[in-house]
Amino acid sequence: MYNFINNMNGKNKAYTRKRSLNIPTTLNRGTPPEKPFESKTVSLFSQPYLDTYNKCYKNIVVINLMPKGPLADLVRFTKFPPLSEFKTPGPCSPIKQCGLALMSLGGCNMGCSKFGEDLMVVDEIPDLISYLVSNGYSVDTSITKMFNQSEIRFDTNLGNKLICFITYNG
Repeated sequence: MYNFINNMNGKNKAYTRKRSLNIPTTLNRGTPPEKPFESKTVSLFSQPYLDTYNKCYKNIVVINLMPKGPLADLVRFTKFPPLSEFKTPGPCSPIKQCGLALMSLGGCNMGCSKFGEDLMVVDEIPDLISYLVSNGYSVDTSITKMFNQSEIRFDTNLGNKLICFITYNG
């Protein structure tokens, strides 16, 4: 029993290893961490988004983790409005209410506001790839191909589609 209590107090190797990677151990739901964990390799997804101001759906580009390098300047913590009143979260089908989205490279498309029109849409992916390559990133085609050929799908409740994995080489 004594060993179990010591392990629960953070004396085990797994806990120490996690702390040394500088991965946040506590997060308040709905708020981004003060200093988010930055990753050299991240994945980009297309995700349906309800623009409640313009009353339309669009496919935006989201990212799974805060990236290292200049791409981090384009990442914004964003609330995702429910896509439909009929889609409700449950214990077996959670729905993400917020996450990391990329801002448009073209600046503000319709007047710079907080309503979501400054988010990157999938039509901008060719420009995004050019931006990434010229800023020290590479598209990791082997990992992207591996997941595209597998049966694994990410966040299927939201309709997310994997675009690619990228790695910062800087």
